[in-house]
Amino acid sequence: MGSNAHKFGTWRLAFLAGLLLLPHAAASEAAVDNLCIYQGYTDTVLARYSPDRSGVFSLSFVHSVSLTPVVDVYEIRPTGIHQVAEIFEAHGAGLPSFAGDVGETGWRFENGKFVVDMDREFQRIQLRIQREYLNTLHIAEQKIILADFDANSIGLQICGKWGD
Repeated sequence: MGSNAHKFGTWRLAFLAGLLLLPHAAASEAAVDNLCIYQGYTDTVLARYSPDRSGVFSLSFVHSVSLTPVVDVYEIRPTGIHQVAEIFEAHGAGLPSFAGDVGETGWRFENGKFVVDMDREFQRIQLRIQREYLNTLHIAEQKIILADFDANSIGLQICGKWGD
């Protein structure tokens, strides 16, 4: 499977994630804070993004072992960042693999994809970034290629608006 096939598969998964979360988005309160991207484990802000009213965003990437697309779906809530779903085609290291896995609330197979519903809370998400794995942030109809920050590691965390 070539690089273009991975990109197409990743975008299909991101679209599916959006459709699956419409009920969550309708029920969520308006997000008041932004999502900041930090340099590695530091407090140096590289970028700041405003979510839409739902507070939903996703991270997509190509799994390093199965070489298939994965989409992790999150909501920004007053208590922190909550991962609400993970969507993938093939099991691999680091992906949920059994009922009762950390934060898992349900499993289903939909449109040829595994969809794991969950509620995992994070104050900060740390990511290792490699261009070949197409790490991408999807927020408020924007697509941000994380490798474009030229950082091997980034952190994602809720932050205030500019000037706060």
